[in-house]
Amino acid sequence: MENEIVINVDSGETRVALLEQSQFTELHIERRRGKSVVGNVVKGRVSRVLPGMQAAFVDIGLEKAAFLYVGDYFDNVGGEQEPGPRRGGRKGRGGRRTPPPRIDTVLSEGQEIVVQIAKAPIGTKGARITSNISIPGRHLVLTPWSARVGVSRRIDSDRERKRLREIVERLRPKQLGFIIRTAGDGVREADLEADIHYLETVWQAIQLANAGQTAPCILHAEPDLPLRIVRDAAGPETKRIVIDEAETYETLKKFIDEFVADPKPQVDKHDGLEPLFGKMGLEAQIHANLERKVWLKSGGSLIVDQCEALTAIDVNTGRFVGKRDLEETVYKTNLEAVKEVVNQLRFRNIGGLIIIDLIDMESADHREKTYRALRDALRNDKARTNILKISELGLVEMTRKRTRENLVQTLCEPCVHCEGRGYLLSDETVTYNLLREIRNALPRFNDRRVALTVAPRVAEQLLGSEAKSLATLSDALGHQIEVRARPGIHQEQFEIEALDEGPPVTIPLRWLRDPAEIAAEEEARGNRSSSGGRGGRRRGRGRRRNGEAEMNSAAAPESPANEGESPAEAVETDPGQAAAMPETEPAALFTEAVAEEVTKEGIEEVAEAPTETPGDAPELAAEPAEDAPAAPAEAETLAAPELGAPLGEIDEHAPPTAVESAEPEPDPIREAAQSPAADAQEDASPPTAGPNSGEDAQPLDDEAESRILPRS
Repeated sequence: MENEIVINVDSGETRVALLEQSQFTELHIERRRGKSVVGNVVKGRVSRVLPGMQAAFVDIGLEKAAFLYVGDYFDNVGGEQEPGPRRGGRKGRGGRRTPPPRIDTVLSEGQEIVVQIAKAPIGTKGARITSNISIPGRHLVLTPWSARVGVSRRIDSDRERKRLREIVERLRPKQLGFIIRTAGDGVREADLEADIHYLETVWQAIQLANAGQTAPCILHAEPDLPLRIVRDAAGPETKRIVIDEAETYETLKKFIDEFVADPKPQVDKHDGLEPLFGKMGLEAQIHANLERKVWLKSGGSLIVDQCEALTAIDVNTGRFVGKRDLEETVYKTNLEAVKEVVNQLRFRNIGGLIIIDLIDMESADHREKTYRALRDALRNDKARTNILKISELGLVEMTRKRTRENLVQTLCEPCVHCEGRGYLLSDETVTYNLLREIRNALPRFNDRRVALTVAPRVAEQLLGSEAKSLATLSDALGHQIEVRARPGIHQEQFEIEALDEGPPVTIPLRWLRDPAEIAAEEEARGNRSSSGGRGGRRRGRGRRRNGEAEMNSAAAPESPANEGESPAEAVETDPGQAAAMPETEPAALFTEAVAEEVTKEGIEEVAEAPTETPGDAPELAAEPAEDAPAAPAEAETLAAPELGAPLGEIDEHAPPTAVESAEPEPDPIREAAQSPAADAQEDASPPTAGPNSGEDAQPLDDEAESRILPRS
C-alpha cells in the first residue's frame, strides 16, 4: 500500500506520522526525557526469584525492575531450537509441549543475564524482557540463539521465499540465525550480504560489551525514532519522506542511499515558517482522534472507552438512516465501522483485550462478510492480533499486542478535577451534601455568624432552588448564612468561615475523605468490637456488682441466707483490724462515726448494723471508699442531728428529704426515720455535684429503702 512518512523534529520532541493512501494511520512520539527502550539489549542482575509465579524480577537500570517469565527465558537459551509460545516449554516427542523447568532451578538472586526489552514500562508495570534476542536490520533480523533461517509470512511467492532462503543460508555465519523481513522481498544478493555483515558486527560489539561491563548496563541501544521508522516502515511502497529539520534530513538521506533498495523514496526537506504538521492538516486530526466519539463518513459514530482491563468500542448508526431497509442500514454501518475501528486501533496504539459492539445483524451472511472485512483491514497492522468470530450478541472479541504506551497515555494525564474517574458530583448533589453537613454541625458554630464559599454553580443552587432550606438553617443558627461564589474552586469543595471570634470549628466530611482511609477505620472498629464486645459487657456487669458490694458494705444481712454472714465480708477489710475491734453499742458507733461529715452509706451502716460479738464486729468506715463517687449533698449527704444524740429520738413530723420527695407517694415509716436537725444540716451544707447526681434523684426501690431505714 502506497504510504508517506512525515517527520517533525522539535527541541525535546520528535513526531513521525505514517500516511497510507493519504490517510493518517499511525503516530509515533518520542521525547527527550522519555526515549523508547524497546529493543535495547541490556545486561541485568536478577533481584528476585518468584517460584510461585514461575518468574523473576531483573534490575536492568530502569526505575522499576523488569519482569521475566520462565517461558521467555527457557524457550530461547541453550542451542538451536524453534522459538515456542511464550508460556510453553519445548516440544517433546509426538509434538507434545513439555512444561518448562522451575524458575528457581536455573535462576538465582544476583545472577547476571543478557536480555532484551520486549515491552516498555506501561503505567505502574515494569518492562517486560526476554532472552530471545533479535536485532533488526533493514532486510534481515538477527537471531543469535537460533541458528536457522526464517522467512516472513507476508512474502507470498513461494519462488521468492526459496530464493531468499538459499541466499541467506549461503552467506550467513553458521552459528547465527536470521529472519528475512518483508522489506527483503525482491532485494539483491548484495543488499542481503551487506545486511548480514552489519548485523554480525553489531553482535560482536554486544559480546565485547558484555565481557567488559557489569550489570545493569546497556549493551546495544536502538537508534532514534526517525531512523527506526525509516528502517522498519520504508519500502517500495513509500513514495516520499518529508523532514523539517536539517540534521535529521542529512542523516536519513545518507541512510536511505546506503541501505534502502531501489526504488528509493523521495526525501524532501520542509522549509518555511508554517509548521509541517499544521500545513498538512495533521494537527487537527490528532486532536480529533483523541476524542471519545469518532464520527463516520456516513453519519454513524464510534464510542471508544479505554479502561484498565479492556477497551470497549461501541458502533452506532447516529445520523445515518439508510435508504432501503433496516438490515441493509445496519450492515453498511458495520462495514464502515470495522475499517474505522482498525484505523483507531493503529492510530491510538490500543493494545490488550478489545471488545467491539457491532449493531445486531439478523443475517448470518452479513455477519460473515463483516468479520471478513475486519480481518482484511487488520492485514496492514504490523502488531500481532488475534480475532474471534462475531458472537450471537454482535460482539467481536480480539487482542492486539501492546509494546508501548497508547496515544492517550503519551499525550494526556488524568483529570485534576475528577482524578481520572471521568465524572464529578453534580452541583445539586454537592448542595444537598453541604446542607446536610451544616445541619449536623450547627451546635459547633456556637451562635456565630458564618460565611459559606462554594463553586458558582453550587451557589446558584443555594440561592435559588434551595433558598428555603438555607433560610431554615439560618434561623436555626440565629444568624444569616452568607453565601459567596468563588470562580475556580472545585465543584466538590467548599469553605466555611466564622465571621465572629470563638473557638475553631472542625467539620468532618466523610463524603470527601479517602475511601481507603474510611474502610481502614471501619475495619479497625469492627476488630475492636469483635474482640472486646462480649468481654466489655462482662466487665460492666462486674463493675455494677462491685458498686452494689460497696453500697451493701455497711448494711445488715437482708435475707435468711445471709443472716449468718458478717457485714465485714461484703467489703475488703483487714481481718486483723476487724477482729481487734471491741464490742460497741449502735449509739456509741454512731457517736464515733459522726465526728466528721459522713455519707449516706455510713449512716446506713450505723442504722442497720446489729449487735455483734467481738470476733464478728464489722469495720466502720467514717469516710466513703476511694472508688466510690462523690455524692451530692442534697440527695445523699446526711449529717448527725446532734453529737452523741440517741438514734431513737426522731421527730415524726419532720419534712421528707430530697430523696423521699422524689418518690411518688410519701411513706410514714420513712418520714419517721428522718431528723429535723438533719434537714437543717442539709440546707446549710453547700451543694456538691457528683457524677451520679442524676441517678440519685430517681425513686428508690424496696431494696434501697431497706438499707436506709433502721431495722425494727
